[in-house]
Amino acid sequence: MATNRVVATIGLHASASTWVFNVVRELLIAAFGDGEVTALYAETLGELPTEPTLSNRRLLIKSHHGSVELDAWLTANGAQRFLSVRDPRDASISMAQRFKAPLNAAVRWLENDCKRIIQLSAAEALLRYEDRFFENKSTVEQLAMKLGITVDPTAIETIFGRYDTEAVRAFSKTLRSLPSDRLSPLGALVMDRVTQIHEPHIGDTQSGKWRQLPPQVQSELTQRFGPFLEQFGYV
Repeated sequence: MATNRVVATIGLHASASTWVFNVVRELLIAAFGDGEVTALYAETLGELPTEPTLSNRRLLIKSHHGSVELDAWLTANGAQRFLSVRDPRDASISMAQRFKAPLNAAVRWLENDCKRIIQLSAAEALLRYEDRFFENKSTVEQLAMKLGITVDPTAIETIFGRYDTEAVRAFSKTLRSLPSDRLSPLGALVMDRVTQIHEPHIGDTQSGKWRQLPPQVQSELTQRFGPFLEQFGYV
């Protein structure tokens, strides 16, 4: 069984980080039971539940840019980390398109994510969007192995199918039919607190679309994300 009471899925925005979060969440529930797993989104230490609330439950945290205090707490508590990365130039475009935000705003979001991921790059598991890990059932099996848990093959199949790209697209269109206590506002959109899936959750999933931008914009993005691109082999 898993030895880590705390698990963190940390990723760039638009890197299929929600897929990783949900697969890990479902694997932990399959192994330990729904009542033994607390799963949430947090960027700061103050967003975590109190210790008496946690008791001996497994804690799964999803985050992006994070904070120094949260990362120190994760380290102190022996958290197992799973990182997801993507070319931040593509990720910025995806965020701008899906949230109808200025590209510069999306770039700032991704710059904060990149700074954190660079510092955490020695984490145990790194998932690269361009490898299309979210389209491969074996990724679910690999995550179970890294968690140190054994899950029935039928459950693996079910989990993989539940977070298939088209399944998530379809689910994201039905969010407003969920009970109101499951929903959180996200600007003019809504998000499911349980799965962290929001409207609209998935873009076109294409890689290399930053190359369709004007040359000057391509150059600027490459410069702004330079350290990350070099460290993770995107140059």
